Amino acid sequence: MLEKHQHHHDTRDFDGITDNRASKVPWYFSALFFGLLIWGGAYMGYYLFSGWTQEGEFGQKMAAYEATHRPESTAPAAAPSSVAQPSQEELLAKGATLYGKRCRACHGNDGKGGVGSDLTQAAYHYGRDLQSVTQSIAGGRPGGMPAFGEQLSAGEIQALAAHVLSLE
Repeated sequence: MLEKHQHHHDTRDFDGITDNRASKVPWYFSALFFGLLIWGGAYMGYYLFSGWTQEGEFGQKMAAYEATHRPESTAPAAAPSSVAQPSQEELLAKGATLYGKRCRACHGNDGKGGVGSDLTQAAYHYGRDLQSVTQSIAGGRPGGMPAFGEQLSAGEIQALAAHVLSLE
């Protein structure tokens, strides 16, 4: 059946669409097509032969970030005798400030819960002692509690844990 359909005409009609095979593609389409091919070849060549890699760029950005955002825990330790231990009031005040910045969105202003659990309960799921609360803050817990061990120093985690334990 297709052998009978030899196209000897420059135009043909099919379902109301006229195909004109005599006209050529506009010159600007050809210019855009070949320009795109040249640009694509140059772009690929630059990234293939320049030595750029995603891992290298990520490493540079991480090094720059780490240089500007070093946590206090990576600072060289001072002599123990020269470090003054903060008082309980100072520790709770620092913990309250950190709570307002880090915890209030999930646990509420007064610690009664919301998205996060109620921190005013007599018992916590993972324990309501300093070590358990510190571990929960630093390492996070399954079900939504994020880990703050990489974002806060050990002193800040202790202050935050002291504040959380003071909520009742």
